[in-house]
Amino acid sequence: MVLTQDNKVILSERTILSTSMIEGLKFWDIETVFIKDQLSGKDEFDLYLPESDAQKKFYANYNDTVYLLKNHFLKLRFLKKVPVQIMQDLVHNLIELSINSPGVINHLNMVRRQDDYTFHHSVSVAVLCGVLGKWLSYTGQELQDLVLTGLMHDVGKTQIPLEILNKPGKLTAEEMKIMRLHTIRGYQMIRDMPDVPQGVIYGVLQHHERFDGSGYPFAVPGDEIHKYARVIAIVDIYDAMTSNRVYHCKKSPFDVVETIVEEMFDKLDPSIGTVFLNNVRDYLIGNIVELSDGRHAEVIYLGHFLASRPIVVTQDKEYIDLECNKSLSIVRVVRA
Repeated sequence: MVLTQDNKVILSERTILSTSMIEGLKFWDIETVFIKDQLSGKDEFDLYLPESDAQKKFYANYNDTVYLLKNHFLKLRFLKKVPVQIMQDLVHNLIELSINSPGVINHLNMVRRQDDYTFHHSVSVAVLCGVLGKWLSYTGQELQDLVLTGLMHDVGKTQIPLEILNKPGKLTAEEMKIMRLHTIRGYQMIRDMPDVPQGVIYGVLQHHERFDGSGYPFAVPGDEIHKYARVIAIVDIYDAMTSNRVYHCKKSPFDVVETIVEEMFDKLDPSIGTVFLNNVRDYLIGNIVELSDGRHAEVIYLGHFLASRPIVVTQDKEYIDLECNKSLSIVRVVRA
């Protein structure tokens, strides 16, 4: 794996170098890399490599955060008082470690979520807010407030009836109406707390608003949506779609990228969306994926267009440009 000084992934392991990739390395002033001799490698991908120390550390830290958040959110269902100082401590101590972990996007894509979607989702959105915030040049208190907003964006769901929150099937129109109240409920829980920054309050309230005025709870247009809410709108979609839920199977990050591109110029902030997608795509190079025909393949190149489908090389050494071959698609990521 080749990283920049700030741990951004330039090239993942097992990437086959092309001329354009070599030029990219020169751009980053990287003059030397160690290259594995392809002739001495295995014909098949090793799909079950043991977890690295960095992965083990990330997963342990992530699971500790989910466990702690779950305990506090369960108490909130009855106490209704948000422990903001505890949430801030989680941001400073545990979530910050996850944000700064090399390969964080890949780790999140591969994290094992057995249940408790709401708690996993809140932690993942907080981590993604921190990662995207850094890409957007947020620093200091502003970055910490953004991460705190991500962690608490769904706090209002603690006031939604469990039979609706955990319903295994599609919600009825009336149930969806109640579910959508979580943005207002969350706002009401923190709006009068003096230690909660205004940006956090508006981010919690507005994270389901959309640029074209089609969102909720108040259908306000883009220029009236707080910047924290605009960030969360994007990472919320990314994490929700790449996660298994009781009524919906996870999609691959490649499918989600296409969805975000489709919504980026009417529902989402295009400037934030472009930064997010340009950086996330770097993490997808080197992923081992399963194709719709059952074969495994390695992602070796992504085109210049944000929504372009990748070039992959299969276990039997067939190179396939999925942008040209639309009969094949990526079903899931096997190893990131």
